[in-house]
Amino acid sequence: MEDCTRLDIIKEIASMEERINSNSDKLDRLDRKMDKLTEKLLDPDIGVASRVNRNTAFRKFIVKAVWVLYALVLAALIKLFIA
Repeated sequence: MEDCTRLDIIKEIASMEERINSNSDKLDRLDRKMDKLTEKLLDPDIGVASRVNRNTAFRKFIVKAVWVLYALVLAALIKLFIA
């Protein structure tokens, strides 16, 4: 077993403390990034979820409009051939 002096132990503790602080800073930065991502995803005005909902609503409206258009064209064709 190595002979550990008090100075070696103090240096090792200081090194461990520095690594812990560095990891703590990295976790803080990661937390801030996660907060930004969450905001971008869930923001009710400009978030991704909001845009998806608007696009879905628009798509549903277009589908209904196309069905109405099909019905009008079909009705016009029937009227044209019957009358």
